[in-house]
Amino acid sequence: MQNSQGNYEKVILTISALLAIGVAAWLVLESQGFEESLALAQPAPQSGMNPPDKARVVEAREIISKKYSWTSPARNGKAVPLNKSVLLVMKENQLFDLLLPEPKFREPMTNVFLTGDLTKNPPESQLPGLFSPNVGDLDADEDGFSNLEEFNAKTNPRDAASLPPVTNKLFLRQRISHDYIMKLVSGDGATFQIQRLKPEPKASKFVAMNEEFGFEKGVVRFKLLSSKKETIQHPTLGPMEAAILKVLDLSTKKEFELVQGKEINLAEYEAELEFRWKRRQIIPGVKEGKTFQLPGLGVSYHILKLEETKAVIAPLGKDGKPAAATLEIPQG
Repeated sequence: MQNSQGNYEKVILTISALLAIGVAAWLVLESQGFEESLALAQPAPQSGMNPPDKARVVEAREIISKKYSWTSPARNGKAVPLNKSVLLVMKENQLFDLLLPEPKFREPMTNVFLTGDLTKNPPESQLPGLFSPNVGDLDADEDGFSNLEEFNAKTNPRDAASLPPVTNKLFLRQRISHDYIMKLVSGDGATFQIQRLKPEPKASKFVAMNEEFGFEKGVVRFKLLSSKKETIQHPTLGPMEAAILKVLDLSTKKEFELVQGKEINLAEYEAELEFRWKRRQIIPGVKEGKTFQLPGLGVSYHILKLEETKAVIAPLGKDGKPAAATLEIPQG
């Protein structure tokens, strides 16, 4: 039994030796053809290479050889440490430190108005579009007023509830005049001839003392109160004696004088207003002495006086009467 096992092991060893000899022979044969199969890429001749970009080489040399120096910005006469964050902006070759009051980055607005007051709790944020040239025309809180308008009114451009008076958006487009021109033509002390020249058609009345009269049929507007004679300076005839009448306008409860030979205009005026808050809205035909409302707000105002270039208004109180405080609405 032991002899059989020994023979078997000799056979295994013999076969393994033969395999090892075969592999070694194959490797020797392969190594002989390796040099021929290994093809190395040959470098291109110098004459076939692209020439170097001399301009780029010169530019690269200049960048490498250039010396850079950093000068710390000064704040209140002291250099700011390089490890401290500073909001610096270059505009038209001028350096602006927006955390300092001067120089102002966007005149007339202050730098702290643009960047926000960091001392408040919570700190204010920068205005959107801070670096835009038209940042003053932008409306950061969308309340209908530009950043510049809020700066001028000293309101908060970051809070829609903080806004200038809406009457700042009210303008007089035009004053419309409805002329009513009268003239005293003549009189004998008891009866006087009075003409209405405008509106057309012209009309004439003979009026006695204390008589009420008008120029339209069925309309009584005036009352003759008194008369007197005085020497006046006529523009062409020189000094002359003329009658002067005191007349009451029953429609307005106002008195006026008619001087013989001189025209007087009792014009009635009405305003065409424009409200430019968020969108343009026309408020037409508001007469002097009448009231109007701001569109969409329901706030009423009374027109006290209309001039060619402005309207004087006052808000109505709870009693429906004009308040003592008045506002001037410019033409625009």
